[in-house]
Amino acid sequence: MNSQAMELFMAYLSSNEINPDVIDEERGIIRVGFRLKNTSVSLFMYFEDEDKYAHIEGRNFVNIPSNQIDKIFKICNDLNDSYRWVKFVWDPNANDVCCRCDAVVQLDSCAEEMYELMARMSTIIDEAYPEIMKGLWG
Repeated sequence: MNSQAMELFMAYLSSNEINPDVIDEERGIIRVGFRLKNTSVSLFMYFEDEDKYAHIEGRNFVNIPSNQIDKIFKICNDLNDSYRWVKFVWDPNANDVCCRCDAVVQLDSCAEEMYELMARMSTIIDEAYPEIMKGLWG
C-alpha cells in the first residue's frame, strides 16, 4: 500500500520534530508515543487504501486489574457521554481500554487534520485518566 495520506502525515510530523514508528507500511499503520501530564499513550494511526478515511486509536494509557474489569464498562460509558470527539471502549482481545476516532480526510488537508485529531485525542485521554482512576478506586 502506498498511502499518500500516511506519507503526507509522516512528513508533517517530521516537520514538527515528531518521529513516528511505521508499524505496517503495507496496511498503512504508524505509531506515535507521547508522555502526557497524567499518563503516557501510544497513538496508532490507520490510513485506508483510498486515502479518504483514517482511524486513530489511543492505547496503553491505563492498566485495568482483572478484578476491576467489571467497573470499566460504566467508566467508558460515562466518558463517552462526556467527550464527543472520541469513544472509549474496553477491548477484551487486548485486555485494554482503547480510545478511538474515525475521520474523513482529503489529501490537501489530511496532515493538519490528523495532527489536530491526534492532539485532541491526547488531551482528552490526559483529562480522562483521573476520572478512570477515580472510577476504579474511588
